[in-house]
Amino acid sequence: GGEHEEAGFVKMSREQQAMAGIKVIAIKSQKNINQIISAPGEVVNDLYNTTLLTTQIDSKVLKRKVVLGQHVKEGDVIAVLYSLDIATAQNQLKVALSEWQRVRKLGKQSVGAKRFINAKAEVEKNKSLLMAHGFNQQLTEKFILGKNNFKSGEYPVIAPHDGVILEDNFQSGQFLSAGSTIALLVDEDNVWVEALLAPEIGQRIPVGTKAKIIIGNKTFFALVIHDSHAIDETTRTRKIRLSIKNTGHLLHAGHFARVFLELPLTLKGKNDKVILLPETALMRSSDGDWTVFIEQEPGVFKQEEVELENTINGMHRIKGLNSGQRVAIKGAFFLASEIAKGGFDPHNH
Repeated sequence: GGEHEEAGFVKMSREQQAMAGIKVIAIKSQKNINQIISAPGEVVNDLYNTTLLTTQIDSKVLKRKVVLGQHVKEGDVIAVLYSLDIATAQNQLKVALSEWQRVRKLGKQSVGAKRFINAKAEVEKNKSLLMAHGFNQQLTEKFILGKNNFKSGEYPVIAPHDGVILEDNFQSGQFLSAGSTIALLVDEDNVWVEALLAPEIGQRIPVGTKAKIIIGNKTFFALVIHDSHAIDETTRTRKIRLSIKNTGHLLHAGHFARVFLELPLTLKGKNDKVILLPETALMRSSDGDWTVFIEQEPGVFKQEEVELENTINGMHRIKGLNSGQRVAIKGAFFLASEIAKGGFDPHNH
């Protein structure tokens, strides 16, 4: 073992240190520390890229064009519906168009400004009415040119963007009242993870904060896109939303996730610095205080009392040490037993 030349000191040669597994480092105070916070989460659909396709007016389902789970492209037809209101609006637009053509042929001079303006306004009014019923602009333009591929009153429900059909609450022949949901279209290129955090006072999680997310046995990287300021009354947690690029569409709503956020540790004072030591550097003294072993000169260790403030990322924040001091971060147990043999306690009682 080591020599006890003076109470509270242990002297050890390099060889003895190596055999006892003692590792010494010069400690550095740190200013910019990132604290890792872990929270449970769940994958949800990216609502900014999710569309609820609904009927604008009372309609009947004529044909279903997709099945649940199908990938569709922007412009694909989801279903073909029939509506009496659309048939009526189409007829009114036809009448307005023929009047407008007649008036235009005769010219503003012949028919008078009032009739000319009214005829034009009537076309615009009926065009808007048809579009408000769910006949989109492209179809309406085609209808005006006489190139409509659908029978009177028939109209398609069209995918406004690429995505997957995740809900389809309709059957052929079914009557749907205005506002009924036809399908839920989700673009899965991006998904969200909603994480639940304990509501710490004053803790800010800025938008853009990076996070590591573990789902199953895979790791993903995400960014915080929203930090809720409200605390959920039931769970007493605060929700943050993260966005993940869902390459290969591996992730789906409902997957459980573990979220690891990296946040800069807020230090109170401007010149505040932190000294962090691993668990292995700490030993309890005979009266229960926390101590560390400081190498005062090569091979000479002294047991010093320290204060533990809190734990950051599994490391202990220590008060009572200075930057540059050499501390045993491994082998503290061995040094403590050597001191015990010498009957030393740090208070020199």
